[in-house]
Amino acid sequence: MKRLVLLIALILLVSCDNENTFFEDELQEMTKSATKQAFPDVIELPDGFQPEGIVTGPRHCFYVGSLASGQIYKGNLQTGEGKILYAPAGMDQTVGLSLDPRTGYLYAAKGFWGSGAVYDSNTGDLVASIPFAEPFTAMINDVVVTREAVYFSSSLEPVLYKVPLLNNGNLPETAEAIALPLTGDFSMEPNPAIPQLGAFANGIDATPNGKHLILANTGRGELYNINPSTGEASLIDLGGALLPFADGILLDGKMLYVVQNMLNQVTEIRLNEYFVSGTLAGTITDDNFGIPTTVAEFGDRLYLVNAHFDVAPPTGSYPDVEFEVVAVPKYE
Repeated sequence: MKRLVLLIALILLVSCDNENTFFEDELQEMTKSATKQAFPDVIELPDGFQPEGIVTGPRHCFYVGSLASGQIYKGNLQTGEGKILYAPAGMDQTVGLSLDPRTGYLYAAKGFWGSGAVYDSNTGDLVASIPFAEPFTAMINDVVVTREAVYFSSSLEPVLYKVPLLNNGNLPETAEAIALPLTGDFSMEPNPAIPQLGAFANGIDATPNGKHLILANTGRGELYNINPSTGEASLIDLGGALLPFADGILLDGKMLYVVQNMLNQVTEIRLNEYFVSGTLAGTITDDNFGIPTTVAEFGDRLYLVNAHFDVAPPTGSYPDVEFEVVAVPKYE
């Protein structure tokens, strides 16, 4: 960025002298090149894509899944360029995503298809499909991979689906799911103070050591600390604060970013040492937000997908609607 500012200053100086048009042209080309190398604030996705989940990976890569088609788009955060990585042969749906850097496997929650899927993040090849429930009886919403297992949230039932991994992160020869009942403080009783979207267990993330899972409950506006072995849920004390429209979440150290989709904002919560309580630290808004659903990070920036549910509800197809990934600075 400093280089870009210096280049612009040089252009302004040179442009005062009409005899230096050659140097002006050269500097303008250099400025264009430097600008292209900068990370854009808005990255366009294919029209009609209807994104929901996002995850970032190595070499400035990001991945976005489609609610409408099940496609997965792979792009570059630095250039804004990208292409379809995976395109199913028939009807499909892709919601939350999580990437395991050990294997390069991209894990996907498959929504109303009641399953999870694993893809090669480089080729887009389907590695495995893991059934959890009969199609249209569950809504597999989000996913997080830890050292020992992969966890999928299901928005229409009080359960997490756990897929154990081998020590090196690889899948067992036959990947099987364990249903972990969500017990303790978890509830699917709608909170009358929260606008209802018909979904409960939603965004999920994990501490780096995998000993704690953090889960958002959309229908109650609550957060839970989940025991990854038993499924027991402990309500995270936010001092009485509720989180309407809680969707995707991102745990960054002790900072938890909660996307509140219909409010067009991200709320930052500072959690305590044991992830049992937290305080509201700030709210992130941006003019480029268009009902964001999920969030990923790269460096000091957050990346969110605009779902535009106001003009593209998730139950339909909208081939002419434009969709984007939006970058914003982390709250400080």
